[in-house]
Amino acid sequence: MSEKLFFFAEGATFLCQCGKVHHIPTQKTILGKEVLPRIPQILSELNLGKKLLLLFDHNTYEAAGRETENILKQANFEVISVLLEKPPELKYLEPDEKARERIGSFLFHEPDFIVAVGSGVINDLAKFVAHRIKIPYAVVATAPSMDGYSSPGAPMLVGGYKITYDATPPCAIFMDLEILSQAPLPLIQSGFSDLLGKITANADWVMRNILQGEYFCEYTWELVKGALEILKERAEEIGERKEEAIYALAVALLNSGFSMTMVGDSRPASGAEHSVAHYLEMMALHRKIDPSLHGLRVGGATVIIKKMYDRFLQELEGIDWNGSNNYSLKNQEEELKLHFGPLFPFIEKDVQEKLKWDREEIEIANPSFLSQQAQNKLSVILDPASLLQKAQAPQALKELGFSDTLIREALFFSRFVRKRITILDLLGKAGLLEEYIDYALS
Repeated sequence: MSEKLFFFAEGATFLCQCGKVHHIPTQKTILGKEVLPRIPQILSELNLGKKLLLLFDHNTYEAAGRETENILKQANFEVISVLLEKPPELKYLEPDEKARERIGSFLFHEPDFIVAVGSGVINDLAKFVAHRIKIPYAVVATAPSMDGYSSPGAPMLVGGYKITYDATPPCAIFMDLEILSQAPLPLIQSGFSDLLGKITANADWVMRNILQGEYFCEYTWELVKGALEILKERAEEIGERKEEAIYALAVALLNSGFSMTMVGDSRPASGAEHSVAHYLEMMALHRKIDPSLHGLRVGGATVIIKKMYDRFLQELEGIDWNGSNNYSLKNQEEELKLHFGPLFPFIEKDVQEKLKWDREEIEIANPSFLSQQAQNKLSVILDPASLLQKAQAPQALKELGFSDTLIREALFFSRFVRKRITILDLLGKAGLLEEYIDYALS
């Protein structure tokens, strides 16, 4: 068990079996008990300086911000505290223009580094700003809710559209088990649900490797797979906040983030299920609807995509790849322009590439090999819905407040919000997407 629960506690550079040299830039990752008192010593060892911006919202200040602030001040750090407030109409803070401007208004202090106290959005905002002003940042995690702590990407809302920017991972990650275990249950369930999406994300990735020759790293998959197998046995304990289960969850989330860092983008962690989740978020915000938590959306989408994959792999050998798509590119682009409205300019380039790809001929030389490789990833979690149920997490997107119409829209249109080819694109190419959507939602 201890071997499977390995994570990178320190920075590392090594030659992988995939032939690439992987680099972990995060110098210290501390996961355990009594972590907060160790923060000043670690920050001093990293020679970051003495002046910092401390980012938090109302909830994360109560969870760990106040204690972190006091500990740093007592250690003679110059702490400039920055409270980030969510829009009144939403449940949670969003990484939008207003939040970035709020942080920007404090940069005249010329901090040496930033410390984020929070989870997804606060970590992403700190990562985004720190990368752009070329200073380091560290994060004090308040919930095991997502895998972005150790990742190189920072998803930001720009004009209501979600764009993931390249950014430098934190120099240090502090994860106190007692704080993580006391996080609101939906945040814990969000992290668990997000992890289930790694099976379909890696099935998509290995599929692109076979069909398009895209680089694939088996080591990054094995890193996440080990923790997933442990979590599978501890799903009920997630809902009960059992410490060992929260520890396994935190390790799995760290490893998923590290896998993205090693590869240089989100391929090991994000596929069709994330496209659906991003689409739902964008459309919900655009329509002034609460988007719910990212990981919960991913979990609900994973249940649907897994069902599509199970049928697709059974029918793969009999699919006619070049017998559909007689609809003109121009007409399709006009339809998408009408559907996405003001969001279309953000995805126009990706739409054009996807529509051209739909017209290219495809030949799967060895369908049984593709099926075997994809199934190898999917078989780690045969029934995502049952695991979500055990963790007391939502199993369906409808439970998160999304209408049948919006869910159907997301499954049909979400493939155009990302450049990456997924099972949704293959089904679209074969003219089977609508049929599979009907099947998956039945």
